[in-house]
Amino acid sequence: MRITKRMAGAVIATVLGTTAVLTATTASASRRAAETPAVVCGPGYTVQRQAAFAGGVAYLLYNPGKQNACAVTFKTKDVGTRGMVWSAVDVKGAGVVKNEEITPLHTVPVYHAAPTGSWVKFSDGVRTADSGGAYERIG
Repeated sequence: MRITKRMAGAVIATVLGTTAVLTATTASASRRAAETPAVVCGPGYTVQRQAAFAGGVAYLLYNPGKQNACAVTFKTKDVGTRGMVWSAVDVKGAGVVKNEEITPLHTVPVYHAAPTGSWVKFSDGVRTADSGGAYERIG
């Protein structure tokens, strides 16, 4: 079989295209692996509580220096596929802050002012499943 310039170009384009797809997939996977609740909420935030539910894990984090609570939900089912996910923080006597979005991995973090010792509860979910709990002191 004789390989023409046109055939060689098609083979090279196919190989290069495959390499580009593999590189993009690898970069995306490593980026996801580097994202943790503390990284998503920011410096100084540490996990206070977490709750697993069908399709995800909800996290409540706290930063004593900023006197802020942060909630974020990470999907465990259909990761990489865009779907409805939400997070909420409720500081007793100060109301609820909630974020709902369509995302492939996790929600944008939700922040709420919460002085150390505040009573805080959090809830998070994906489409039909959700988690949450009772008020507990934070800090």
